[in-house]
Amino acid sequence: MLIEPTNTPDSELDSVLGWPRDTQDGDSPVPPPGAQQYSRIYDFQSRFDSGGSGNIDIPPHWAVPWSDLMMVMMVMFAVLFVTKLAERDVGELFRKEAPARPEPRPQPGPPKIEKAEEGQIPAEDILRLSEKLVKQANLEDIDVVLTENQAVKVSVRGNLLFDLGKADLKPEAISFLDKLSQIIAANNYQIEIVGHTDNFPISNPAYPTNWELSSARAARVARYLIQAGNLEPGRFTVIGHAFYRPTVPNTTLENKAKNRRVEIIITRNEYKP
Repeated sequence: MLIEPTNTPDSELDSVLGWPRDTQDGDSPVPPPGAQQYSRIYDFQSRFDSGGSGNIDIPPHWAVPWSDLMMVMMVMFAVLFVTKLAERDVGELFRKEAPARPEPRPQPGPPKIEKAEEGQIPAEDILRLSEKLVKQANLEDIDVVLTENQAVKVSVRGNLLFDLGKADLKPEAISFLDKLSQIIAANNYQIEIVGHTDNFPISNPAYPTNWELSSARAARVARYLIQAGNLEPGRFTVIGHAFYRPTVPNTTLENKAKNRRVEIIITRNEYKP
């Protein structure tokens, strides 16, 4: 279908284009308000488009260098933060803290037993306490036995109490005798301290024979027990057998060490002052 162009009156065209209607025929149309301003802007832009701006330096926008500065500062602070964090972590890694000093654990002593009547503690209880004492002391060459007459005999062999030819108590025996005195203090039985030696002959001003040496060792143990446990001295009997009652033949050094002993015998005889 063909569309024929229609002739639109100038007045209607002027109204569409925004031109004023009060113009006379043949006159140039009056431009609308602001048209001159738009014309100047168009002329300025056309100069730059035509190459007229080749000699003009246009400064960059202020936001571009400012954003670059902010980026540099952010990176710098990030590096400082990471460096500081790394120094703290390394310091904590290599910092040697003083190890906590463990509190000293109290040494277990022989359990206390209450006496119903003076001197009426069963021999089995005394035996049990003595065996536990030997186990806690962790000392070798100590025997605890119950004899036929229900007495408890604690036999300390070898060089645990004394050095060869001497009657001075060694330091490692003091703690054992301290705890043994507590067991003796828990009853009222008579105590026998018996000293034995080997058959090696001894002769010096202090101990002319093994009789004096065995007796002196027994007396030294009895005196220490009395002082440590605040015991009645009348309960104690000191005996020295020298080398005449060996447990094994004095044929080897090992056997000689077994025969050198001090026996602490808790009898079943009640002490009556």
